[in-house]
Amino acid sequence: EGIILTAHSELQFYLSLMNQQLPIESQFVKKLPDMLNAEVVLGTVSSVREAASWLGYTYLYVRMLRNPALYGVSIDALNEEPTLLKRRLDLVHTAASLLDKHNLIKYDRKSGSFQETTLGRVASHYYVSHDSINVFNENLK
Repeated sequence: EGIILTAHSELQFYLSLMNQQLPIESQFVKKLPDMLNAEVVLGTVSSVREAASWLGYTYLYVRMLRNPALYGVSIDALNEEPTLLKRRLDLVHTAASLLDKHNLIKYDRKSGSFQETTLGRVASHYYVSHDSINVFNENLK
């Protein structure tokens, strides 16, 4: 049971979602770098492998298994690798590379390990996105 607060103009959209039982797709990929940074800062995740395992507990993973094409996974890839570990490793690598580029974490590509940075800790603590940190980095040079 839940409560939906929305503008009257959006009411029909949400009613159709509930009545037609349309699946709600994950938007997690858009925020993956920021969520990964938070997990690194918390100490929950310290490597690419741990992060890929962590992704296996998300709604994104559930939706990737149920609707692979929408998340860039071919049916052949799903049949070849039912756990989608390779895809999860790719997602984590992309997010970690972006965080490393913006100095939010230190990412050792050879070992796959992550290390938090002071900037990453501040961004996580104050919910500052990696995009905003990039703007700060660019304009403070």
